[in-house]
Amino acid sequence: MCVSKAWNSLIKNPYFISSHVSHQSKLRRTNDNNLFFVMTGRHEVEYSLHSDDQEFRKYAQLEYIPFDNHHSIVGACNGLLCLMDFQFSFDSIFILCNPIIRKSITLPKPCLSSLPYKISVGFGFDSAQNDYKLLKITKKGVLDKYVEVELYSLKRNCWKILAPPKYDLYSDDFMVYVNETVHWIAYERVNNEGSYSCKLLILGFDMRDDVFKEIMLPERLRNLPHQSEIYVVPYDELSSIAVIELGSLHAECDIWVMKKYGVIETWTKMYSLGKLGTEPMPRVLGFRKNGDLMLRTYNNLRLVSRDPESNEIDYFGIQGRLYTLTYLLWSVLKSSLAGRIRLRYGRILTTLPKVCICR
Repeated sequence: MCVSKAWNSLIKNPYFISSHVSHQSKLRRTNDNNLFFVMTGRHEVEYSLHSDDQEFRKYAQLEYIPFDNHHSIVGACNGLLCLMDFQFSFDSIFILCNPIIRKSITLPKPCLSSLPYKISVGFGFDSAQNDYKLLKITKKGVLDKYVEVELYSLKRNCWKILAPPKYDLYSDDFMVYVNETVHWIAYERVNNEGSYSCKLLILGFDMRDDVFKEIMLPERLRNLPHQSEIYVVPYDELSSIAVIELGSLHAECDIWVMKKYGVIETWTKMYSLGKLGTEPMPRVLGFRKNGDLMLRTYNNLRLVSRDPESNEIDYFGIQGRLYTLTYLLWSVLKSSLAGRIRLRYGRILTTLPKVCICR
């Protein structure tokens, strides 16, 4: 496949992207037009944009999405969705899609193709090289000592194998993209005089420099009690990260926020939440612009909003497969939007909103 054709069909103009990303970063805190990308339905799947307002109203119905319920959204960046097809067990199939200009490409197969015990994937943008990258980390078996790492570059249209970090995969959650870095939970086995324990931390991969970096967790989260679990979500509109700590049997959760990205001393436990009625604690997907939490219930997959201060719940009547909050800046020209999205009342989208994905 010709790299330049793939690039142009997805992005149209790479120089526009870098300047638009920079412009959008400056406007991030002043633009109130947040949108959420929502996938609903189990058999007949629909995709829509919802406003981040009190009613969570449907803002637009997307008519072009080249995937079905066998795909999962890895991440989103500057108008591009990265998808993974998990229908086929031995080969992970990745697709990049721009639903606004109705273009998509299937990426080349990774170098390392096998049925992994665990897999975690992260998608992001390298502003220095005007390049989109996909990081794939796999662990073949439960007894394997090291993980395997591959990095895909859209600009080069190929995968390359990287030297693995010394840490193991904690889970198969998709990575969280913040500050041109994808983040995930990792661990290392520590030998304390013959007694082994697992020390947890956040690993990051800098898309600009192609290097791993360590981010220490709060002391409490480095050695979790049995049956507890943690995962990462974006915080403060992609300026930093937060960690969700689910207690034993999902009875409660604590929310830890890194108020200043990269500064370990700014980790703060902001909220402690209990479950809703008799249901297990819903999965925290992320934060709304008003500070409320977006949650997905376990029993019926409802999407709800919860005020962490008053514990007031808003039910939106949305049910089905829903996608995690990952901020997406639509980096397309207004002229490219005309006629691409049909809005609820027949209007055409004329702004460049920030979009979140509910997973």
